[in-house]
Amino acid sequence: MSTASGTGNIHLHSSAAEIPLYAQIRAKLRMDIASGLYPQGEYLPPADQLGKEYGANKNTILRALRMLRSEGVVDFGRGRGAVVLPASGPVGLDDISDQLQRVVNLADVSGIPRAAIISAIERMPRMAARHGRAARRGAVRGRRPGWSQGSSCGE
Repeated sequence: MSTASGTGNIHLHSSAAEIPLYAQIRAKLRMDIASGLYPQGEYLPPADQLGKEYGANKNTILRALRMLRSEGVVDFGRGRGAVVLPASGPVGLDDISDQLQRVVNLADVSGIPRAAIISAIERMPRMAARHGRAARRGAVRGRRPGWSQGSSCGE
């Protein structure tokens, strides 16, 4: 299934099979937020849409969102939608390593040489400068086009 954010169902890897789906979704959302896919002040898609994207039911998505809320990554309530909060600190190397491992695994099964992945990383522009300017201006982004104003992230 193709989605607006370019992600699809979470595919369990042998090491990930022991990790509950809600924890895998939490980790994926956390990395999407850290990478700038969902910048601070921006709303996440509604829980039912995230459920379709990740192949999980709404309760599983809400459990992952509640974990992120308890970590201070997002805030939401009944009928308000989930909004990304300003980062309280940097992402750990373990989180980045996990994400890189998924990229390398995908490249390996797709026949893409690791040197091509390294080259692609080196060509990527730095995102921090672009998002930093918006944060200094106090810009708060609204909902993404096409998302309903009603929320299904409430408890």
